[in-house]
This record gives sequence, C-alpha cells and structure tokens, in this order.
Amino acid sequence: MWLLGSLAHAQDLPAQGNLDEETNRLRIIERQIGQAKSRSAALDREREALSAEMASVSDRLVALAGNIQSREARIAESEKKLLSLALKENTLRSRLRARRGVLAELLAGLQKLERNPPPPLAVEPGDATRAVRGALLFGAIVPDLKGQAASLTRELAELEAVRQRIVSARDELDIHITNLGPARAELEDLLIRKQALLAKTARELEAEQTRALQLAQRAKDIRQLLASLAEARRKAQAKAAADEARRIAEREAREAEARRIAEAKAEAERKAQAERIAKAAAEKARLLAEQKALEAEEKRLAELKATQERKAEAERIAKLAAEKARQLAEQEAREAERKRLAELKAAQEKAAEAERVARAAEEKARRQAALELKKKQEAAAERRRNNPAVRFASSIGKLAYPAQGERVRNFNDKDGYGGRSEGLHIATGKLAQITTPADGDVEFAGEFRSYGKLIIINTGDGYHLLLAGLDKITVSAGQSLTAGEPVGTMGEHTARGTLIGDRIDDPRPILYVEVRKGAEAIDSSRWWVDRGQKAVLRRNNGGNEG
Repeated sequence: MWLLGSLAHAQDLPAQGNLDEETNRLRIIERQIGQAKSRSAALDREREALSAEMASVSDRLVALAGNIQSREARIAESEKKLLSLALKENTLRSRLRARRGVLAELLAGLQKLERNPPPPLAVEPGDATRAVRGALLFGAIVPDLKGQAASLTRELAELEAVRQRIVSARDELDIHITNLGPARAELEDLLIRKQALLAKTARELEAEQTRALQLAQRAKDIRQLLASLAEARRKAQAKAAADEARRIAEREAREAEARRIAEAKAEAERKAQAERIAKAAAEKARLLAEQKALEAEEKRLAELKATQERKAEAERIAKLAAEKARQLAEQEAREAERKRLAELKAAQEKAAEAERVARAAEEKARRQAALELKKKQEAAAERRRNNPAVRFASSIGKLAYPAQGERVRNFNDKDGYGGRSEGLHIATGKLAQITTPADGDVEFAGEFRSYGKLIIINTGDGYHLLLAGLDKITVSAGQSLTAGEPVGTMGEHTARGTLIGDRIDDPRPILYVEVRKGAEAIDSSRWWVDRGQKAVLRRNNGGNEG
C-alpha cells in the first residue's frame, strides 16, 4: 500500500506544476484585458485631442487668411496709387510737350530782355509818342512772361515730385508683395495639416463628397441640387441609424449565442470529466478489491503450506502482487495524466474565452466611442445649422466680403447676355485668397455646370451661400467651417463660368457670390460691411450704383 501511494504522489507532481503554469497564463491574460480597456480610454482622449487640434488649426487659418487679405488690400491700394501717379505724370508730360515750342521761344526772349532791355526810342525812333507807348507795352508784357515762366517752373517741380512718389510707391508695393509670400506659404502648410487631420475621418468625408458629386451630375439646376442634397442628407442619417441599430442587434445576438455555446461546452466538459473520475474510482476500487483478495489468498496458502511448494506459491503470489501493484500504479498514472490534460484543456479554453471576451469588449468600446463621436459631431453640426451662435438672418450689416477686390456688378444688374444677375461679381487680384463670410457646413464643393468650380455652404435658417469662379478649392462636402476660414483661391484669369458680357476684355479673375433663401436667390447687399475690404461698385449700363 505504501508503494502504491508513493507512485501516485510521484505522478501528481508534474500535473500540479502544469496547472500552476496555466493559472499564471490566465492572470497574464486578465492583465492584458485591463490594458486593452486602458488603450480604449486612451483612444477616447486621443479623439478629444484631435478635435481640439482641428479647432486650433481652424482658428489659425481664419487669422492667417485675414492677414493675407489685408496684405492683398494694401497691394491693391498701392497698384491704384501707382496707376493714379502714372496718369498724372503722363498728363504733365503731355502738357509740357504741347507747349514745348512756345516755351522755348518764351525763355529765349526773356533771357535776351533780361540781359539787354531796349531803350524806348529803339522801338519807334521817329515818333516819341509811339516810343513811349512801346515802352509801356514792354512794361506790361514782361511781367506776364515772367508769370508764365514761374508757372512752368512749378509744373516742372510738380513733375519731379510725382516721379519721386512713383519710386516710393513702387518700393512699397515690392515690400507688400515680398511679405505676402511667407504668409501664403504658411497658409498652405496649415491647409496641408488640416487635411492630414481630416484624413482620420476621410472615409466619411469621401463618402459625403461622392454622394454630393453624384447628386450634382443628376441635378438640372441649383434649386434641384439643393433639394437633392437635403433629401440625401435625411436618407443618409436614417440609413446610418438603421444600420447601426441592426449592427448592434446582430452583435448582441452573436455574443449571446457565443455565451450559450461556451456554457454548453463547459457543462459537457464537466459531465465528461465527472464520468471519467467515476470510472477511475470504480477501477481503483476493483483493483483494491483484487489486491485484498490476493492478500487473503496469500495468507491462506501460508497457513496451509510450509514446504518449498508453499514458498514457491508465495513467490508466485508476490510476483502477482507486484504485477498488480504495477498495473494499479500505471492506471493511477494514466488517470492522473487524463485529469491533468483535462484541467489543462479547461484552463486553455477559459483563457481563450477570456481573451475573446476582452477583444470583443475592446472592439465594442471602440465602436461605441466612434459612434458617440460621430453622433456628437453630427449633433453639433445640426445644432450649428438649426441654432448657430450668430444666426445668418441676424448678421445683416456684419458680414465681411469673401475676397479683396472691386465689386463690378450687383444683384439684379444686367448681366450683358440679356438677363439679370442673381448675385455679386467681385474682380479680385491674381491668386486672391477666398474665405467663408459666415459659419456653416459645406454641402457641395466641385464642378457644377456653367458655374465652374462651385462651393455651397449651408449657413442655417434656410440660407445657402454660393461661391463660384474659384481656381482651387481647399474644402470638401461635409466639412464644418468657421467665419473667415479659407475655402480656396482664385486663378490668374477670369473663369469661364463668371464671364460678364460687357466686361469680356477685363483680364481680372471674377468671384461670383450669391445668397439664397430656400431655393430663391435674394439681394445680399444688406449683409455686407466694410471691414478694410472695400469693394467699390462701378456704374454699368442698366445697373445700380453700389
């Protein structure tokens, strides 16, 4: 019996070591689950930091765009000043050239009279009376000639002063142009940074852009385009909510099914293990009974036989007992190995289940965080549209023009093609910076029919702002904007979609600005304010003075 117990104890030692090892692995996996939850919280903080950084970049873009437009305004003023001075110089030169012959004779006569004035009798030596009259005539003419000479001197001095101001104005213009380069380079870097930040939500923005472009291809005019955009936005929001509800239901069903299968599997394993333990106990009891029977038989033979035969029988019995003990030890070792393998398998399955649950929890947390962030962004955009900080309808007389330049056509002016203008036409400088005059969401950004490159901004309260004629667009559909944020730049020439019939020879880029209430274009002149961005309206045939 002592031998059998020792053998069983020796077989249990490796099994206990393996069980401890699996327990340690399970603890490691539980720690990894905690780390996954920490990573999920870190992802939430990173998303919040990303939103804050995007807001900071937008604020910097607004300030930098305002700086660039201010510099463009100073450049435009310098160019106008140079043009005015050049016209004045040409006028003075033309007047001097026209009088060159007369002035030369005048100066020669004055020099002669100044050096050697004639005596009165030299004019009429035979008639003293007429000589006196000649002297009086000379006395009257000479002061007038000297006055003309003084006027000529003043005009020459004025011409020289004009030339000096032209040189100074050109130097000032060169300084403004030189300072504009770094500001535009910084603006380009900020736009690249903002695009990099927006790339983390690029799939949603690309989907929105694709949707808007598809709607634009099917739309026949702006009114239909706006209606299509609104309907598509409602459908997209409803579909997104339905898809999310369906995904949550499917995920919960899969998780419930997985739990049910895991519980059923664990119950089956427990039953199988209980059956194996019961069989092993029965086998052990049988072997013990046989051992007791052998011991009883050995005792009986020992009492009956005292001879060599009895010894031989005893030896045989001893051998039989040893063999039975070996078989019992092997049986117990096999049972211990089966038990160890069963415990090892259960621990592995428990660890795998724990790891799967951890991954599922992490994935659920990530999706939930992404869904909540998306809902917050959509809710914030909807709040800005329905209840902006400054309502567009209340911004009358407060909006800055989207570009520096000269306003060449007003709302309802003749467009030179037999119709009437539904917005403003502003002649800008080359590569001029364009900004949004008000807060809003970009509903369309791209090519659209005769408008060329077009941006439509939803400013809330049923108002839409249209900007056309741009050469480069730096925003995309679905993006939220802050008043003053850059949206693109003009080209070096007038775009085809913003040509004006009676100003085809004007080479300057033309920005078209239109405000709509619902689907109807309205007169936006009440909204604009002079903020160092003067847009002087020139009188045109059939138009109004602005």
